[in-house]
Formats: sequence, C-alpha cells, structure tokens
Amino acid sequence: MFGSRKDQEGPLPFVKRRPTTNPILPVVDMAEAIEFYRRLGFEVVAYDDDYAWVKHCGWEWFHLRSVDSVAGNESSAYLHVENAAAWHQGLTESSEGSVELAEIENMPWGKSEFSFTDPAGNLVRIGSPSST
Repeated sequence: MFGSRKDQEGPLPFVKRRPTTNPILPVVDMAEAIEFYRRLGFEVVAYDDDYAWVKHCGWEWFHLRSVDSVAGNESSAYLHVENAAAWHQGLTESSEGSVELAEIENMPWGKSEFSFTDPAGNLVRIGSPSST
C-alpha cells in the first residue's frame, strides 16, 4: 500500500501526504530572470535583490537565487502539470513567441514533455501523463 507506515524503512519520519519541493535556480541577473519568467506568464515575487519566488495560481513553482556565476550551470526543474499541451500553448501565448520552447514529445516513460532554458541556463521541463 502506497504511503503506509509499512512502506517506511529507516529513521526518517513517516510522511502522510505527498511532499512539495521547490528547486532553487541560480541566476546572475535577477532583474533579467524576473522579466523572463513574467514574460512567460508567471507571477514573480522578489524577496530582496537576491531572491525571488516564481508562482502561478498562488502556488510556488520554484525559487530564483542570485549567484556570482552560472558557468557550467546544469540546474533544472521538472514541473508536473495536468496538461503539457495546454501549458505549451499558454506559455507561447504569454510570451508572444519571444521565448523558445521545445516541441512537445511523447516520451517512452509515459510523459508528454517540452522544455525551455532561461537566460541563466536553467533547464525547465514541463510534463504530464501521455495521452497515447
């Protein structure tokens, strides 16, 4: 049974509900990052000059943190959504095509996915269960 106390092994506390995690993506230019994610249609709330939350529908999706350099950046986030195609269309419309989005692909692991890369080199992949 998923999520039962029988599934728990080791000393970590038992978790009753699915946990929420928010990746923290590094950015060199916070103003540029905020503008980029707002152009995509997200709400971005700056905590200060060095930290911000990227939100939609009141939910935090990920955080942005200022760093001195993103050389060799391999940071990424995976956003699980109900309908990747609707997200692709919405992000395209919000950005008026100014952000390059990869085409949606049905992956062998049962997800329909697409991605984009922000100005700091962070890969954001968005996926939902495949319809096929």
